[in-house]
Amino acid sequence: MYLLAHAMVGILIGIVLAAIVGDRRLIALGALGAVLPDLIDKPLGHIVLAGTVNYGRIYFHGLTVLSLALLAGFLIYHYRGQVGLLVVAAGMASHQVLDGMWRQPVEWFWPFLGPLPQHDYPGDYFWSSVLRELAQPSEWLFFLLIAGLFTVLYRREIGALLTGLADPGTWRMLVLVLGLAAVAALAVGARFL
Repeated sequence: MYLLAHAMVGILIGIVLAAIVGDRRLIALGALGAVLPDLIDKPLGHIVLAGTVNYGRIYFHGLTVLSLALLAGFLIYHYRGQVGLLVVAAGMASHQVLDGMWRQPVEWFWPFLGPLPQHDYPGDYFWSSVLRELAQPSEWLFFLLIAGLFTVLYRREIGALLTGLADPGTWRMLVLVLGLAAVAALAVGARFL
């Protein structure tokens, strides 16, 4: 599953838990937990461990790291009354379910079923998969949905941020960043045409 699709599920989990607890910060934590396995495992597996494991579903896609996050979350909740790490763990669990990790039991139960098996992906797999993901219309749809949800949920914070953008130097930086993003989007689009 794609990164922003995972993020959307994490946001929905965060919305439900934020409504129960009464803390809107949990929405962002749910989204973080839902994308954390890919943000850590994909670069780690396909770039850092490319010569050995070369696989993007390793540690954070497994029950061991999820169990440690849950245990730490329960301890933090018990001693400090904070549920943030539990929400991150719920997002991580949703990621594993949506990826169907039970179909790769060695990776899911690592290290209890043995070492991670080596996979054979081409050397440019990581960057080409990032570009493929950016070219998916569903990812752009999820981006628009997420941006709309955050605009509605955090309208006061966004209003305060926009008020702070009255400085001309800030506007120049924003135009530069948006221009670079547009160039990157055009480069990705040109690559797949």
